[in-house]
Amino acid sequence: MDRATFLLLLDRLRREYPRWDAPAKSFENAYERTPYTILVSTLLSFQTRDEVTLQAAKRLFALARTPQEMLDLGQERIAEAIYPVGFWRKKAASIVQVSRVLLDRYEGEVPSTLEELTSMKGIGPKTAKIVLEHAFGAPVVAVDTHVHRIVNLLGLVRTSTPEQTDRELSRLLPPDELKGLNKLLVSFGQVLCRPRKPKCEICPIREKCPVARSDVQ
Repeated sequence: MDRATFLLLLDRLRREYPRWDAPAKSFENAYERTPYTILVSTLLSFQTRDEVTLQAAKRLFALARTPQEMLDLGQERIAEAIYPVGFWRKKAASIVQVSRVLLDRYEGEVPSTLEELTSMKGIGPKTAKIVLEHAFGAPVVAVDTHVHRIVNLLGLVRTSTPEQTDRELSRLLPPDELKGLNKLLVSFGQVLCRPRKPKCEICPIREKCPVARSDVQ
């Protein structure tokens, strides 16, 4: 698939996005969205279903919503609040560590550059890019399994890993088209283009999808 066709499909998906009841969208109004709460909820989300992450985040942010409040809360109470997210004890320790660094280096504010975010232990490029995209509206895309799978499915890229996909998307797409791509494709992947039992029959871009076309031929 060429870039121009892909961009046309993105426009169509963006028009459909408000209609989707995707788990990822439930975070948008569940709690006060600040760079810090977005960062912490992203740390909670890895290897955990969105539904579990959301409830854990709501419990935690009812108790603490700033780095100082989180340190005052303490690691054990953080762990209790976020259970049963995956690796909950390790994630509680990471939240404490990141909160301390934010206070020591950045006066409690979340930095807005990839370099500063990834300089903190426990924050990798994907976490950093999710924060940059969702908290600061930066023209970056966090390539998770949904993004990696869908852009390969459509034939925009031919890559083996999310890291390769990240590099290819940054090369192929202009910055303004990278912005918001994670949020869009994750929701699309949860509601319609699911890894199991995709809803090809109601997909708004099915005529351009090799898998959907092959199903009806």
